[in-house]
Amino acid sequence: MLVRHISLLFFRYIPIVLLLAVGTAAAQDRQPANFDVENSEKALGNRIVFPEIKGDGSAMIDCFAIVETGGKMKDYGCYAQDQMDAPFAEAVNYAAKKARVNPAVIDGKKREIYLQFRAEFIAEGDERTIDLYLNPGFAENVEAYGYDHIAGQRVVGKEAWMGVCPQATRYSLWVRAYLGEDGRTDNVNLIHSGGIVPTDACQNAIKETILSSLYTPALADGVPVPSTYVEMFGN
Repeated sequence: MLVRHISLLFFRYIPIVLLLAVGTAAAQDRQPANFDVENSEKALGNRIVFPEIKGDGSAMIDCFAIVETGGKMKDYGCYAQDQMDAPFAEAVNYAAKKARVNPAVIDGKKREIYLQFRAEFIAEGDERTIDLYLNPGFAENVEAYGYDHIAGQRVVGKEAWMGVCPQATRYSLWVRAYLGEDGRTDNVNLIHSGGIVPTDACQNAIKETILSSLYTPALADGVPVPSTYVEMFGN
């Protein structure tokens, strides 16, 4: 939903400039949640303890959390691809209990958002490094904007889909949607990835949630950019 030659009729050029200016200003009023908190003792990166391992190695852990307006993380978790990843996922989960995050701000108001991030653990010799990335590592976005771009973040609202979709039966659907630099979504697609296939009513409720939610746009080098927004829905 973006406004996508300078014409001989000069007045036709003026509205385009104005629309672009309005879109840029709107994006600048949407600041994503981040880990750069003033109290370093509360910063997630400083609270994570590197697990004991032998030799050199690395692990990339995919994580998620809801960041409240006060900066507390709740409903958080990390995916362990195998037993080797489990200690690293547990280290992030444990640190998240008392960590604080700078909340997202939209139009001057703090907002509760769904945050997707990655934690990279690197052991080389005696050095231990932990890097946090504010994106879920979606290949298309990484290729376009780099390893450390900031992904779009969705404001948690009424979440009407939760009253329509299965509560007891397991399912998982990946959402892919276009997210403009103005923070607006379009072209929502659902990809079934496990469990039962939810009803059309459930799938439509998820699509409506994605389209009606507020977002902070993706950022590359601090500049709002169009991206593909991804999120998993399920239980």
